[in-house]
Amino acid sequence: MTESLATIQVNGAAVRGVLHLPAGVGPFPAVLWLHGFGGSRVEARRLFVEGARRLAARGIASLRIDFRGCGESDGQFEHTSVGTMAADAQAGLAYLAAHEAIDANRLGILGFSLGATVASQLADLPDAAAMALWSPVVFPVPIFARLGLYAAHPELARQGWIDGGGQKVGREFMSELAALDPLEAMTRWRRPLYVLYGKEDMVATTENAEALLEEIEGAEGECCAHADHAFSTIKARTWLLDRTESWFADQLHGQAKV
Repeated sequence: MTESLATIQVNGAAVRGVLHLPAGVGPFPAVLWLHGFGGSRVEARRLFVEGARRLAARGIASLRIDFRGCGESDGQFEHTSVGTMAADAQAGLAYLAAHEAIDANRLGILGFSLGATVASQLADLPDAAAMALWSPVVFPVPIFARLGLYAAHPELARQGWIDGGGQKVGREFMSELAALDPLEAMTRWRRPLYVLYGKEDMVATTENAEALLEEIEGAEGECCAHADHAFSTIKARTWLLDRTESWFADQLHGQAKV
């Protein structure tokens, strides 16, 4: 396996990531990893790193990106929105599709938390063959309101941003969030979908994942009885990565998108 830095230009700004290529001769299937709110391409407890390396051992490449304003990418978080994140994700898919070591017909998307909301905005694109969502944010308004973030907050009107866990969350992010309907967007997805979530998730509570499983035809999913939002324990993380690795191997090895 090799790991190398990747830089993708989006509207004049650098989106930075890491490309994992398996050992051997390609072209390889590949997965684009989309992190959560306030996260990065590493994610807590190096969850994305471990997951990408496990996929590489199964012959599946990965691209882990930092959205603009996050991690090592250009920009400030106060200028991001789900729309800018979706543009970064689409650029990541285009990067994979154009790479000589990647099979453009066998691309997957993995979205975690708000990254799942971002993934929903790509549902009507023909670029990916399979999608896995972890702890998906399907009903963003009540989730962010519980965190004290809402579009009518007086600080947004006064200064244009609100303190969201130590980072500036801008007016565009909050106003766009109020208009999003990730569940409706996902009804346009017609390819394999796998939803993994925790029963003890107090952020994106279980009705988020369960709505996807009820409304999206053919969706598969599993609930981990001992997992929180971030799959914080070793037991929960092992459960998550074992299933994700096996599912993507089944979906992407030797299979093209339909």
